[in-house]
Amino acid sequence: MKKCIGNIALKNCTLKYYVFGNRSTGYGIEIKVTRVEKAVQIVSYDFGKVMDVAKKLRCGSVFPTNLSEIIEDENFDDFQSPN
Repeated sequence: MKKCIGNIALKNCTLKYYVFGNRSTGYGIEIKVTRVEKAVQIVSYDFGKVMDVAKKLRCGSVFPTNLSEIIEDENFDDFQSPN
């Protein structure tokens, strides 16, 4: 048996508390830390293009640390002021 008994959301992470085990082997406590990491990058003035890229990134399970490299590799030469 494993049961989550609660979460605490902190500034850059979440703590999750679990109890686990059984009568024959005993019971224990598990604490998991989930760190929050994000990346932000302006890509284009074309919303449709940005949506397409975001969907590709999601399907490929891209992590925040790789965002700038991937955007650079996509070569968005059309990113100019809309004036």
